[in-house]
Amino acid sequence: MVERKERLEEEFELGAEEEAIHEYEALTDGYLHVTASLIADEIAHLAKARTGVAVDLGCGPGSLVSELALRFPQLLVIGLDISFPMTKLAQERNNVENVAFVVADVHHLPFQTQSVQMIVSHGAMHHWRELVRALTEVKRVLADKGFVYLSDLKRDTPDDLVEEIASLLNKNQARAFLNSIKAAYTVKELAALVAAAALGHIQVEPESFSRRAIARNIEKLRESPLRGMRRAAINLRMVGGAETL
Repeated sequence: MVERKERLEEEFELGAEEEAIHEYEALTDGYLHVTASLIADEIAHLAKARTGVAVDLGCGPGSLVSELALRFPQLLVIGLDISFPMTKLAQERNNVENVAFVVADVHHLPFQTQSVQMIVSHGAMHHWRELVRALTEVKRVLADKGFVYLSDLKRDTPDDLVEEIASLLNKNQARAFLNSIKAAYTVKELAALVAAAALGHIQVEPESFSRRAIARNIEKLRESPLRGMRRAAINLRMVGGAETL
């Protein structure tokens, strides 16, 4: 297991933000779009019907926002990102009605206490400079009986799998992936941080998907360059408030 890099501001290590955003958009379209669909279907399976407001923390180009909005038409799904250019890109890419985007910092969420019914995130936690503080904000704004699904890379992903994935990417994307792995957490580390944020109802575990979610995405999975990868060895997740828990 690699030693953890304490903070990751920008994994591509490119001088211009626009260039980094372009690379991330290409990575999303080429490899990560199926992940957003899988996660959205998994959330629909776990959370069941929800109304009110959902927030995607660190939404990037907005893929998960759009997928969630399609599955939860009764929710207003808000994509939150600290980058204005990324948020602008997400707005331009989105064509679903029940969505909105906001530029904000996860350490200072611009929502009232207990006002958000669903909080999700994918691939962003390793960027957050003070994870306990961000999780404390999640706890503050989450409504009573609200649903949480936060997933990210797992730092103790087997080296051979990390190398295999990196070999499929271009130079900038491979560097970003490796930097992200170094900045990520293990299940044990994240569980300790969840406890420090007093989020005792949230489970931390390797990420896996139900048969239903996999079946709904089987064609996308067959077309994905990452097909056959051991996803539970790559990602972890935090889940709270699920109907099946």
